[in-house]
Amino acid sequence: MLNFKTANLAWALSLAGFIPFAVLAPSLYLMGVSNELFASFFDVFKVWSALILSFLGGIRWGFAIANEPFENRNLLISVVPSILAWFVLLLPDAYTILALLILFCLHGAWDSFYINEGKVPPWFGKIRITLTFLVVVAHIIVLFAIA
Repeated sequence: MLNFKTANLAWALSLAGFIPFAVLAPSLYLMGVSNELFASFFDVFKVWSALILSFLGGIRWGFAIANEPFENRNLLISVVPSILAWFVLLLPDAYTILALLILFCLHGAWDSFYINEGKVPPWFGKIRITLTFLVVVAHIIVLFAIA
C-alpha cells in the first residue's frame, strides 16, 4: 500500500512540476516575440527548464547512493545535467532551448536504460517517460515561438 501512495504522490508532484512548462510554452507561442512580456516569460521558461534538468540529476544521485555497493559511475554522471543546464543558459536563446530539449531527451533515454535494468520501481518509469515526452513537446512549442 505504501508504494501505491508513494506512486500517486510522485505523479502529483511530477505533474505539478510540469505546470510551468504547460503554462509558459503555449503562452510564449501565442504572445509572439514582439510582445513586451515575451523576454521575461522566456527567461522563466529556460531557467525552470534548467532547474528541472538539475533536479533529474539529483534523482539519479539519490538512486546511485541508495544501496550498497554504491553506483560510482552513476554518481559521477548524475552531476552532469546540472553542469550542462547551467552552461546552456549562457547560449543564445534558440540554442539554449534546443540544447535543453536534447538534454531532456538524453536524460530520458538514460532513465529508460536504468528503468529497463529494473533498478527503479515500474511506476517511476511511467512517470519519467510521460514527463520527458511532455517536457520535450513544451520545448518544441517554444522553438516554434522563437522561430
